[in-house]
Amino acid sequence: MSPVSPDSTPIEPAGGGVRRPSRRRSVRAPRPAAVQLPLFPEVITLTRIRPELNERRYYQIEIVADLFGAVVLARRWGRIGRSCRMRHDPCADFGSALDALATLARRKRQRGYQDQHAA
Repeated sequence: MSPVSPDSTPIEPAGGGVRRPSRRRSVRAPRPAAVQLPLFPEVITLTRIRPELNERRYYQIEIVADLFGAVVLARRWGRIGRSCRMRHDPCADFGSALDALATLARRKRQRGYQDQHAA
């Protein structure tokens, strides 16, 4: 029973009044981090494997900077498991290198190469 004041009104408990049931927040498992795929990839690796023709080829295109800071489109291609051939083409800027990379990748995909996804 709560104490009563001399004028017979109940005395409020310290702390401000009526207690409400506490609201507990549900504990959620943390969400896994989202994987952001690049809109303009700087490295593309393509493969073409046709066992009936004994063909196992790859083609890699990459945008790199050379020793002097210029932008270069580096290409490597050859048979999977063997040494490769290489070619470095200088580009005016990073944007033109991205355009060249996209054009080369599109041409290779038209010739039957498929994207090799990193495991």
